[in-house]
Amino acid sequence: MPTSETAAGVPAEKERLRRAMKALRAAYWADAAARRNESNAQDPTAAGGESLARAAAALRAAADARICAAVCSLPRFAAAKTVFLYNAFGSEAGTSAIAARAKAEGKAVFYPRVRGREMELVRDEGQAFARGPFGIMEPAGPAEHVLPQFCVLPLLAADARFHRLGYGGGYYDRALAAWGDAAFKAGIGYDFQLLGTVPAEAHDVLTDALVTDARVLVRR
Repeated sequence: MPTSETAAGVPAEKERLRRAMKALRAAYWADAAARRNESNAQDPTAAGGESLARAAAALRAAADARICAAVCSLPRFAAAKTVFLYNAFGSEAGTSAIAARAKAEGKAVFYPRVRGREMELVRDEGQAFARGPFGIMEPAGPAEHVLPQFCVLPLLAADARFHRLGYGGGYYDRALAAWGDAAFKAGIGYDFQLLGTVPAEAHDVLTDALVTDARVLVRR
């Protein structure tokens, strides 16, 4: 954790990193597809327009599948009866396959819904989702007071000390602090999002695991 001498600059450092990682994540798969096409010396028409978009989508889908397989292989996932998932937005790592696997195993799946400065949990029972205040699809239906046993968390960046950089609203940190150690916290993202170090503050909640398309780190 940062010392008192450096703590004052951490919020600004986080914001700079957020901007950089948002830009990197938004462009990553198209760039990866272009590099692969160039490396394979394919016909130039295969690297442009919809062909490049399809190649990027395929690379990202394969990465999401590897993340899903790794998450679902964790013993704490297998043991959990309640699973909390974020609904992927934009260039975030996808969670739909994890949700499908959890439901197939008879687990109760919950998604967040923003209310003021807090998140409430809504069980996924196949109901409609509507766009929330941040543009993310949120479930309709009654909120439930439940302690999820396994939590899948979004991230912009993370490091091997299990620090997770979120979007700055504090919604997840507040919820995770309230849930305590009973909730196993797995941050997921693509391997390029795992950095050498991520700026952190005393109130930041550590993840228990970090899962990417290339590796799994477990703290406890």
